[in-house]
Amino acid sequence: MNNSNPHTVCIIGGGMSGLFTGVLLAKNGYKVTVLEKNHIIGGGLQSFRRGDAVFNTGMQAFCGYGDGFALKHFIDYIGFDHKDLHFVPLDPDAQEIVWLDREHVYRLPKTRKKYEEYLISQFPHEAKGIHQLLDAVYEIGNTFDYFWLHPMQLHPAAAKYGVITARRLVDSCITDEALKRLFEYVGMHLGYNLSCLPATELGMILNLYIEGGWRIAGGNLPFAKQLAQYIEENGGKVYNNTEVSKIIAENRKIISVETTNEQVFVADQYVCAIPPKTLLQIVCGEVLRSTTYDRIMEFNNDSSCSICHIKLKPNSMRYRNNLIFIPTPIADKSLPHYISMITPPAINQGEWADTVEILTFTRYGDYKQWENTRTGKRGAEYDKMKAERAQKTIEYISQFYPELREAIDTVYVSTPLTVRDYYGNPDGAVYAQQGLFAPVKTKASNLFMTGQSVQYQGLFGTLTTSIAVAEIMMGRSLIEEIAKA
Repeated sequence: MNNSNPHTVCIIGGGMSGLFTGVLLAKNGYKVTVLEKNHIIGGGLQSFRRGDAVFNTGMQAFCGYGDGFALKHFIDYIGFDHKDLHFVPLDPDAQEIVWLDREHVYRLPKTRKKYEEYLISQFPHEAKGIHQLLDAVYEIGNTFDYFWLHPMQLHPAAAKYGVITARRLVDSCITDEALKRLFEYVGMHLGYNLSCLPATELGMILNLYIEGGWRIAGGNLPFAKQLAQYIEENGGKVYNNTEVSKIIAENRKIISVETTNEQVFVADQYVCAIPPKTLLQIVCGEVLRSTTYDRIMEFNNDSSCSICHIKLKPNSMRYRNNLIFIPTPIADKSLPHYISMITPPAINQGEWADTVEILTFTRYGDYKQWENTRTGKRGAEYDKMKAERAQKTIEYISQFYPELREAIDTVYVSTPLTVRDYYGNPDGAVYAQQGLFAPVKTKASNLFMTGQSVQYQGLFGTLTTSIAVAEIMMGRSLIEEIAKA
């Protein structure tokens, strides 16, 4: 990198947050270098191909892409053509299908009015509680200024709901046990059950999904590639297969970063777009306040997932343009209480699905005996365990969708070890460290942190912290500029 350029920045991690931050800075004159350890960039936007089938590694759905939402404004701000991204809205009248058992299924529509009316039609005796809960959900949603692209301000709702769990919020409004179980599906979007999820997270994610969800036809990876291309077209460089092994800090300032292939990168400013615990494993020098350091190191989250990526036989299973949640048979009730199933959209999607993806939450600890092995070289015992668990999952889901059993052509399985390797989280967790809320500006004068592991999870966390980091580095607000795009 050109060390004489006062606007050079090195971003460690080429996932969503690294790429989002990179394009914001590249648009505003920074020369950006992104270092990604994997062969494929994108983090949660990664997808892979097996023959003619495309599978996503994460991001089953996107919220916040509709008119007036931050993601759409962000895309307009950097000048992408929306047609090239192939965003597809979920069906408005049944965007999420939630089963309570094999007899009871609920089809949850888009927009608050229809969502509320539908739930009241199913649970008329809970009309008052449903209204109260959705009032709280939307009150919470209005507190997240960065996602709505409003200037930051203090909100009473943040203090009101920030100290209670999602379970407590639901219990305070709802008495019907079946309706309480239904709302557990929200935990699937964030990797926790409602007893472990803050009420603020429930409010934020439910608010956004009620207002609408989208998916990308043809796989998520082209979006990541367009972000990387934008950075390079504006004078930057995105490296894959470039894992940072050491970050050198002196006198509360980052001096350089070194990679496993013995490259050295020097910049004026650095952005950590990898999990904070991973940062602390490779940094040499003091970069975080002791209280933040202790919170990061004390937190252990091994809530991870396995995904059955299923290629279907031609014309064997109908395409469903929604998200499906089925109660889990897994005994660990600290995990989300549902399994999710989707049929991802293809370009020019027709009547029949090409693939199915089934996501089941599990523990990284169940696979810990293989943590020192590499992909493709984990041994016969691992392969046997993986195949047996996948078969049990498919047999269970087939009780709800019997056509699945005969529609399967080939099954590929990812496990918590896959999550660890591709997401870079040493605990194998698929989502962030709940409740960490680390500052994006570190103790080191030229080091910033971004991503879902810093404050909030998923797309919300990656986009908001990326905007926050860019604003601090540039010394000016971007909110109004992005909102007006």
